[in-house]
Amino acid sequence: MKGQGGKPGSPKNGKWRDLAPRLLSAAVMVAVGLGAVFAGHLAFTTLVIVVGLIGLWELWRMARLKQAAGGFSPGDQQMLALYLVILLLGCLGLVSLSDEGGRALLLYAIGLVVVTDSLGYLVGKTLGGPKFWPRISPNKTWSGILGGWAGSAIFAYYAHPYMPEGFVRLWFFVTSTMVLSFASQLGDMLESALKRRMGVKDSSNIIPGHGGVLDRFDALLAVGALYVILATIFG
Repeated sequence: MKGQGGKPGSPKNGKWRDLAPRLLSAAVMVAVGLGAVFAGHLAFTTLVIVVGLIGLWELWRMARLKQAAGGFSPGDQQMLALYLVILLLGCLGLVSLSDEGGRALLLYAIGLVVVTDSLGYLVGKTLGGPKFWPRISPNKTWSGILGGWAGSAIFAYYAHPYMPEGFVRLWFFVTSTMVLSFASQLGDMLESALKRRMGVKDSSNIIPGHGGVLDRFDALLAVGALYVILATIFG
């Protein structure tokens, strides 16, 4: 008997073939994140520390694989160093969000990443069109990038009433959310660029069938890193 996915044009071979694992991945990320968020600041901080330590191990692992394959170029070293900074700043930013904004801001950050990723994926797959940055991330299209921005703006509009009392004005909140949305997309692309330089498909295989924690939390880490930068600049 032939498998159900072997024929050309079947759903398994079509452009939606990775939808199920992508949704499952998002569901796992949300479930773990929400569990820690609702358990309190200490639990969330512990989760961030665990993710950070695993992320450091994944960077070390990729560096070893690259070294075994022939060594580093200056560009490889710079990319590793850049991503190390993003990882550390991202973890610091997420812990700061939990400490300063509590559950509302953490749920906002997680929701922002999920909405950006999901809408960007769906719009990009549906409309296609010109690639956004083909050398770095050949699957990202302008339509997907803009779809993610639009989704994040809508999300921000409805999330604003649930933010802490005295929070920023709605227009600034929506605008800032779109900037953070783009940061999450760039975080995803940067991690893809790092893997290409290191010659690996996934940052690790610690999550069976889905890669490593950097593959799953790259966008959220980028949001956390930008939060630290903006908080430092604007106080």
